[in-house]
Amino acid sequence: MVPGAQRTRRGWSLTQRLTLALSIGAFFVAVLLGFLGADRGDRQLAARAAVAEREFAAALAERCAPLLERSDLMRLSVLTSVARDQAQGRVLVLDRAGRVVLDTALVLGDRQLGLLAGGAPLQRTTVREGEEGQAATAMRETLVPIRFGGEPIGELRLQCDLVMQATLFDFTWFGLALLGCLSLVVTAAIMGQHWSARVRSATDAMIRLSAGEVGGVHGDATEGEFHDLGQALREMERGMQDGLQRVADGFVAMAMQLVEGLERHRLVAPGHGERTARLASRLAERVQLLPADRHDLDLACRLVDLGKAWVRPAILQKQGTLTEVEHQSLRQHPVRAAEHLECMPGLRRSALMLRHQQERYDGSGGPDGLRGDRIPLGSRILAIAAAFDLLTTCAADRPLGWREALAQLQRERGEVFDPWLVDLFVEEVEKAPPVPANDRPVMIVPGGNLPWRSAAEVGETPDEADDDDLRDEDELEVMQDEPQAGDTP
Repeated sequence: MVPGAQRTRRGWSLTQRLTLALSIGAFFVAVLLGFLGADRGDRQLAARAAVAEREFAAALAERCAPLLERSDLMRLSVLTSVARDQAQGRVLVLDRAGRVVLDTALVLGDRQLGLLAGGAPLQRTTVREGEEGQAATAMRETLVPIRFGGEPIGELRLQCDLVMQATLFDFTWFGLALLGCLSLVVTAAIMGQHWSARVRSATDAMIRLSAGEVGGVHGDATEGEFHDLGQALREMERGMQDGLQRVADGFVAMAMQLVEGLERHRLVAPGHGERTARLASRLAERVQLLPADRHDLDLACRLVDLGKAWVRPAILQKQGTLTEVEHQSLRQHPVRAAEHLECMPGLRRSALMLRHQQERYDGSGGPDGLRGDRIPLGSRILAIAAAFDLLTTCAADRPLGWREALAQLQRERGEVFDPWLVDLFVEEVEKAPPVPANDRPVMIVPGGNLPWRSAAEVGETPDEADDDDLRDEDELEVMQDEPQAGDTP
């Protein structure tokens, strides 16, 4: 699993995808209701028109009853003509025998049609054939009996064209449906975000714990289903932290013993790691490193020579000039130390500092050729502190004084070391110079070289760095006991 610090968000979150899906669904539901609402509205308009025609025909029949009883065709004709104009249709008046008395369309004349309404009004839809070259049209015919004195004396027929409504979309229904659906979507998004945040917190905690990171579970209270999960994760975190800390402490103790064995056999400078840690702590305090970073830097400084345990002792003890293969083997010790430390999650930051301690500020160093601020800050501090200590304790003929060592660091600022950190380090050393000791340990640097190589010596090929001729028995020489009294050297 990838630790939390290295994970990146890919795409949209579950809540965002859910909100988008619900919003799209809400839009389509609103569109569908808009179309259905338009059809429903058309039917309602048609029903209201039918009711209005029936009421109009009933009122007209009541007005026509006395005129038809007196056979006052003049006034009846005027009344039906006005009604025709108002209803925009056709009016027919029939007598008791079902004969057409009046037709506003002047078509039927006195044709016999027969009474159909009987005792109650009725409506029917018929198809009227059009004239030549014209299509047939649908019409709604309202039939109302004409009564005078309670007795039917005829029938009134009102024929109106059935106009089909052309409304395709009802924006009122669409707006209401969309507003209601979006309200539900917003509510669901808020609830989803609330639950998603809790699920994400628990998931991140489990991933961090699986990756071996500490501080994976937050102590804030959870609710409902997440209460037991939070408690279980906190218990798991405490158990894993305790176990990882014990394993890491044991691993560090073994590494320290390995470095002490190298120092006892004079394969590395005695006390180099401790002195480097003290120098680095002064510079770390000056740049205001966080306490956790200071702890990791201190550990990296004390284990600065750990990787040399995997270098042949003959190379570490050689006083002449090293061959290119031997030099490459020696330069690989930071990588080897980092490979053994990074297997422990709590030691990975220290392993990273050790790995890049030989990077050069101009980018010509190793193992990854990092340049400038791309080199971890801890590695840049470690490189300056380690170089200063080696310059003042190890040399081909004699160690340098602290002023000479600072001058040497300043000559390499901007090429090997971070110029800003070198300036701060010079200020710190000048404030409290190291006190020279008569019995300080002095060790000859393998090959008589400086702790770093000059720019002219950097051109190396990775293939030469393979130290295939290392032997297991040579590697184990660093763990041999010190010679006892009476033993021959």
